[in-house]
Amino acid sequence: MSSRPTLDPAGALAAFGRAAYSDLTSVVALSLLFSVAAIPVVTLGPAIIAIVAATHEGVTERTAGGRTTERERIGVFVRTFRSAFRRGALLTALPVAVAAVTVWYAGTAIASRSGPLLIGSLLGVYAFVATFAVAFRAATLLTREGAPSTRHALWDAARHLLAAPAFSALHVLFVGLVILICVGLGVAVPLLLPGLLAVLEVVAYEETAGGGAIRVVKAYQGELLVEGDP
Repeated sequence: MSSRPTLDPAGALAAFGRAAYSDLTSVVALSLLFSVAAIPVVTLGPAIIAIVAATHEGVTERTAGGRTTERERIGVFVRTFRSAFRRGALLTALPVAVAAVTVWYAGTAIASRSGPLLIGSLLGVYAFVATFAVAFRAATLLTREGAPSTRHALWDAARHLLAAPAFSALHVLFVGLVILICVGLGVAVPLLLPGLLAVLEVVAYEETAGGGAIRVVKAYQGELLVEGDP
C-alpha cells in the first residue's frame, strides 16, 4: 500500500521516460526474451515475474549508485523464469481468463448488435488492462518483497492499487496507452511492449511504495547522492 503522503504522477511519467530511454537496449533485449518465453502462453506468468525482476534489478541498482549490464539483466530474467513456473501459473490464468471473457463479449455484441454487451466488452478491455497492472504489481511483490504465494501477492497487489485510486487509475490508463501505441506500431509489441510495461511498473511502485519516482530520475541523471558519497 502507498507509504507516501503525496503522489506525483508527473514525476512517475518523467521517471518512466528517463529510465526507458536510458535503458532502451535492455528494454528491447528483455522484451524479446519475454516474447519468446511467453510463446506457449502457459509461460506468460513466469515471463511476467522474470521481466519485472530483471527490470527492478537494473533500476534499483541505478538508484543505489551502481549499474547493471544487459547481460546481468538477462541472467536475472533467465534464472527467475526457470524458478517461477509454479508461482507464475496463476499470473498466466488471470489475464488469459479476462481476455477470453472480453473476446466472447465483443464477438457476441457484434453478432447480436447488442448495446449492453458492447458496453460490457468495452469494460472488459479496461478490465484486461487493469489485470495486467495487477499481475505486474503481484510480480513486484513476489520478487522484491518476497510475498509467500502468488495468491497472496495478487491480493496485496489489488490492495496496493486501491490504496491510491486516482494514481492507480492514471497508471492503468497509461498502461493501456502504451499497449495501444505498441499494437498500432505492430513490431513494437515483441520489441518494446513487455519491457516498457515492466519499467512503468517499477517507477509506479517506486512512487507509491518506495523512495519516489523523482529519485529514479535523479539517479539516471547522476544527481542522486547515495550513502557514502561525499
